[in-house]
Amino acid sequence: MKNPCKFSSGLLLIFLVMTVGCDRKNTSTELMTQVDKLATFWNTGNFDGIENVLCEDFEIRMSPLYEPEKGIDAFKESVLNTRKSYPDFKITIDEAFLSNNAGAGRWTIHATSKNGTALQIPGMSILHFVDGKIKDEWISNNDLLWLKQLDYSIKPPEVEGK
Repeated sequence: MKNPCKFSSGLLLIFLVMTVGCDRKNTSTELMTQVDKLATFWNTGNFDGIENVLCEDFEIRMSPLYEPEKGIDAFKESVLNTRKSYPDFKITIDEAFLSNNAGAGRWTIHATSKNGTALQIPGMSILHFVDGKIKDEWISNNDLLWLKQLDYSIKPPEVEGK
């Protein structure tokens, strides 16, 4: 060996990374578990353990106005109202990116309206976390696509002089 100091310092570095790395929490995995639970609330309407997932002062903000609906009860009401209109409502998480205190995801809603119309609506969310719980969710989906899939149409205003 040409330089035993480099070899032993390399081993020390590997040892430190392994021992320190093993003791550290995997934040992304823990937060993804919370995101999966959030999707389960939407998919089932079952809120068991919700106080371990959402902050007490959780806010949900939905397009197009993003006005905050505050509190866990407001979230539950939103989910239950959605599931009333679309009993088979299901969110599939297509992609998620998480950091220590925020995340973003792309998802697809699959649902059937009461008149039998099948819907498939893509959307995105931005989430913020505090102490491992979800503090807020900003939801954006394509409201126009949703209406078109329900057979609504938008008619432009009449132009004078035509």
